[in-house]
Amino acid sequence: MRNFAKLFYACIFFVSGSMSLLAENPTNSTFCSINPTTTLEKVYKSPIGTWEYTVEDVPYEYSAGVLIITKEKEEYKVVVKVNYNTLTASEVKVNENTLNFSVYIEGGKVQVSLQVKDDLIQGTADSNEGSFSLKGKKK
Repeated sequence: MRNFAKLFYACIFFVSGSMSLLAENPTNSTFCSINPTTTLEKVYKSPIGTWEYTVEDVPYEYSAGVLIITKEKEEYKVVVKVNYNTLTASEVKVNENTLNFSVYIEGGKVQVSLQVKDDLIQGTADSNEGSFSLKGKKK
């Protein structure tokens, strides 16, 4: 019976000591520091994935293509499939919902800046021949 009493008091001590872990934290509203809504928003707004895009006012062969955006460790990579070619982008930078990268098409540098919103992208492609509007949708 003594062992049962010790076990009972040990359980009460453990449970009452653990209650503070379940208490509300005024800085984060719960003890858990991961907010599932925020995490879901970050994943959903992420540029990672395959995107079908169109570009206005350019030659037909460059008017549509596919962007494949991946992330390895902390580095983003962009592959552009256009006009039966696969091009690897350079200078890839992601800041929240903005994606910037450069790609060389027919020897000319094209600087691309995109905004990610839900499953849509929109932005511009700037080259020596001008600035062109780009729109796309996640595949």
